[in-house]
Amino acid sequence: MLDEFDRQTDVLLAHGYPGLLGTDRDGLLARLAPLRARLQALALAPPAETAGNIPLCIAFAPGRIRPADAMAQVEARSAAGLVDMYPLQPDDFAPIADVQLPPGEAYLLIDVDTGRQFLNVSPENALAAIHARGRTPLTLDEGVALAVQVPQLLTDKARYNAIQTPGSRKPGDQRVPSIWFSKGTPRLGWCWDRNIHTWLGSASAAARVGA
Repeated sequence: MLDEFDRQTDVLLAHGYPGLLGTDRDGLLARLAPLRARLQALALAPPAETAGNIPLCIAFAPGRIRPADAMAQVEARSAAGLVDMYPLQPDDFAPIADVQLPPGEAYLLIDVDTGRQFLNVSPENALAAIHARGRTPLTLDEGVALAVQVPQLLTDKARYNAIQTPGSRKPGDQRVPSIWFSKGTPRLGWCWDRNIHTWLGSASAAARVGA
């Protein structure tokens, strides 16, 4: 698990996250050090390797990094990501009531699943199943963080699938943030919560762990 944490730290450094967070390389490493120490102390066993599984993902609290800036760091097939959520914007979405984020600037998602079992299942029904399994749905910001770290989820259909993030919603609205590869570009958009798609799975994690 520490090897994966270190790999993801290198990805953040390579993609300019120190600048996005208003710091430098040493500053980012210092901010992530307590999180690494917590992961080391937990001594978690890596989850069983299955299609669509990612053992962990470094995520940042909402508002720390603009989703458009983070999407620009998603690279797939030599194309950088973009936001296409008209008529809404990423800021219109917020974590749903039962999503509890750890305090602090950064935290970990543990045992992330891109939701291959929820292909052809609406986000509305997938969310109920995620809760029934004691897991937690990914938020918009977490989905983008995952795509930065594992961009192949957008293009490697044998191993992964593009994702929906039912952990974020605009109150009273039926749109669900979704990330997929379209028109030659990684794209953050949305889909209706009662529609099904062959290529989009509702993503979830076993837990969130703060420093």
